Amino acid sequence: MHFFIDENISPNLANALNHLSQILDERHTVVHAREFNGGYGVPDQVWLEKLKADPNWIIVSKDRFKKGDPERYAFENAGITIFNLGKEWSNKKGWETALRLITWWPTISREVTKINSPMIYELPWPASRKLKGRQLPKLK
Repeated sequence: MHFFIDENISPNLANALNHLSQILDERHTVVHAREFNGGYGVPDQVWLEKLKADPNWIIVSKDRFKKGDPERYAFENAGITIFNLGKEWSNKKGWETALRLITWWPTISREVTKINSPMIYELPWPASRKLKGRQLPKLK
């Protein structure tokens, strides 16, 4: 699987996760939005369309969507599994965020190998060995 790390998460953390993923059995790749898009500020709709071409992408984001938000609708109907870092993550500093996401990473890595359809997970701040998610519509 390939993990797409949204612009609202550090590219340095994406690079660290990519290196650390190589020691897990699943050996996923992790790519930051800036690397994938060739720069900063590419609209979500543009890169979502690129990701939809390959069913092996997973999105990790800190986006805070409001109910009825068109961007939320686009994310949830792209046919791609999403790990959205919960609201508790927004006020954490770099090291705290890095350590917590690395703590979660083996659980996330194992979870994506088990799913058969797109899911969305709201990743809470307290780490756990279990994830709670809901199924998203498959891409038509």
